[in-house]
Amino acid sequence: MLSGEGEITTAEVLSYWDRHYWSSIWGAILIAIAVHLYGHHLTDFHCDLAFAAWTVLAQLLARRWPFQIRIIHALSVLPFLAYYFSQPDILVPNDYRAMVFIMLSFFSIYTVSAMGGLIGNIAALFVSIISGYSLISQSPTATSLAPLYWGLAAMIGYGHHSLTSLLQKRYQQLAAQALSDPLTGLGNRRALEEDFQRYGDLAKRENKKLFLTLWDINDLKKINDIHGHSFGDEVLKKFAQSVTSQARRSDPFYRVGGDEFAGLHIGIDDPSELVHRIRQKVPWVSAGWVDATDLSFEEAYKRADQNMYTDKSSKSLEPTILNKKD
Repeated sequence: MLSGEGEITTAEVLSYWDRHYWSSIWGAILIAIAVHLYGHHLTDFHCDLAFAAWTVLAQLLARRWPFQIRIIHALSVLPFLAYYFSQPDILVPNDYRAMVFIMLSFFSIYTVSAMGGLIGNIAALFVSIISGYSLISQSPTATSLAPLYWGLAAMIGYGHHSLTSLLQKRYQQLAAQALSDPLTGLGNRRALEEDFQRYGDLAKRENKKLFLTLWDINDLKKINDIHGHSFGDEVLKKFAQSVTSQARRSDPFYRVGGDEFAGLHIGIDDPSELVHRIRQKVPWVSAGWVDATDLSFEEAYKRADQNMYTDKSSKSLEPTILNKKD
């Protein structure tokens, strides 16, 4: 079964970080450029342009390696700031440079920690210490405050990372539950509808046919009445195990109703062969199928359903399981 559309994927989490990270970076760059142009600080302006050029290049590379480049770029802010504050003629006075560096580095440490977890946490603190050591060591106040600021940034970032990971994992669990049948472990009707379009697109790309099969357990109500619902549940689970064992691994199956199941099959030559194999294991089922390659889900399901009930009514299939519990 393919991933459901409602699931929060890793790609979506990365996309979230991508939007917010680059928008924050460009906001800071544009503010810095405006301030430095207004104050006629050409040294600062040249640094702004250099960092803007690197940011443009990083965004281009991030199309190929979004997570890695974003981490590298966020870490690169730290040595860039250290270099900037080491220049003699900049807007920030000498007495405040170490403290401003500490405060601005908060963003990079938080960002890398939030994106990279514990490894990002360690990397950000290491680069901060290496980049800012010579600058911070000149100020006793900065030396005492740096561990506090940086430690706080690392803790907040790591907490954000842990919370995001927990929420993503929990949401994926809920999404999986919403797309599966708890009794058989197969997909449900919603999963079938979501997968149908994707499997159809895949079949067309590979120039193959897509078949939709429907299955009905004969007289499940009688089975429940005679042997009880617990035994009926075992019948459903046995059928689910049978179809998945007899079909290919690439063929997903779904429980779409109380006693009805469905399957999607790309590129099989003859669905009747699959039906024959499954009936060797569970003879008490009716089946119908349709070439769904060029059909909508509703039309394909309707035709397969009609074929299944034609099969059901065309033969007197007495489920042997009615007469014994083995």
